[in-house]
Amino acid sequence: MIAPLRAVAALLATAVLLTACGGAPEPAEEAPPAAGGGPFPVTVEHALGATTVPEAPQRVVSLGYTDQDAILALGVVPVAIREFTGNRPAATWPWASDRLQGQQPQVLVGDQIGAETVAALQPDLIVAVSAGLTQQQYDVFSQIAPTITQPPGANTYQTAWQDATRLIGTALGRAAEAERLVADLEARFADVRAQYPQFEGRNAVIAAASSTGGEYFVWTSEDNRGRFLESLGFTVPARFDELAGDDFFARISLEQLGLLDENDVVGWLEIPGTAEAALDQQPGHETLRVLQEGRVVNLTQEQGVALSFSSVLSLPALLDELPADFAAALAG
Repeated sequence: MIAPLRAVAALLATAVLLTACGGAPEPAEEAPPAAGGGPFPVTVEHALGATTVPEAPQRVVSLGYTDQDAILALGVVPVAIREFTGNRPAATWPWASDRLQGQQPQVLVGDQIGAETVAALQPDLIVAVSAGLTQQQYDVFSQIAPTITQPPGANTYQTAWQDATRLIGTALGRAAEAERLVADLEARFADVRAQYPQFEGRNAVIAAASSTGGEYFVWTSEDNRGRFLESLGFTVPARFDELAGDDFFARISLEQLGLLDENDVVGWLEIPGTAEAALDQQPGHETLRVLQEGRVVNLTQEQGVALSFSSVLSLPALLDELPADFAAALAG
């Protein structure tokens, strides 16, 4: 009873596929106290209302597809985590797995997560920042426990990592810790920009072949992939924002693939399950200057998922690797 399939498909167009498995998940182990040290009650303003959290949450359900990273970064282990992609243990990727503190949260699987399933977890906070809830769905989940969604005015699946971290930190009573995490990561981005001044003003995009075939995705400056590039100093060309319209990625045809040559460097994703997904497998690829000149960086699947999460935990993992790869591509 959560995000409709169309909304889920939009999220998965960010370069990963939702994977589901059958059968009921095992009950979660009892989690340690989830939060503390903050002033309660706290009120969180978000897109679907204002939620008051009366006391430090002890049983947090991570209902959004990527919300677990900020929760874990703040020292809280959810009693349940929403599966996004990869079928990783506890639905948690390597950049966050060491934050589980030995716990095994229940994994919530499927396009729709029923209110009954969530209620059975006896949550005292439901984090649904990237869940895509409608107002009606929010109202139902709010009857189970205090529920928070994306910040006011934010696209459901495009909340900036800073905003998501701060909003979740406030709900957990850990606003000061959230600010520290944001400041530390922003400082790392600043360090990378200083280390690689050649990125400044150069054009770059993240692109991929569609899993349905016949077209390509180029993510815009309003998407978290584009924001990552611009945080490094790159510029996402306005042409792709214009082609995207109200979407967060532009769809381009085979005949338009040459638009990639308007960039100094291209980060290329391979969407899981896509046949012949590499750029050098696309018809006419041999005419692309950006490929001929070695200015394409092929991301691993894990790097692609990390970009889709674009969280306070996944982004540091990318900063350890991608800037050097981009610099090498620019140098030819």
